[in-house]
Amino acid sequence: MDEENVVILTDEDGKDIRFLHIMTFDFEESFFVALTPEEDMEDIENGEVLLMEILEDEDGNDCYVPIENEDRLDQVWEEFERLYYEDDEEEDD
Repeated sequence: MDEENVVILTDEDGKDIRFLHIMTFDFEESFFVALTPEEDMEDIENGEVLLMEILEDEDGNDCYVPIENEDRLDQVWEEFERLYYEDDEEEDD
């Protein structure tokens, strides 16, 4: 496993959870990250994709924030799919 592609997030119980980084992308002047869990979780199965917005905290560090607005999440998901499958098509060429 390439540790470079692993992102460790801490849940509300303080437990570290390992995710695999799929891609980081920008959409409508914001940055987003697509992750998938290394192992099955209670709410997210292995292979499912989690999209989060990348924001800066007060110290200037990146932090990943869930996208709460369903309409916004749908828009970001469509952009993720477009970019993800565009990358696949380029690799096939």
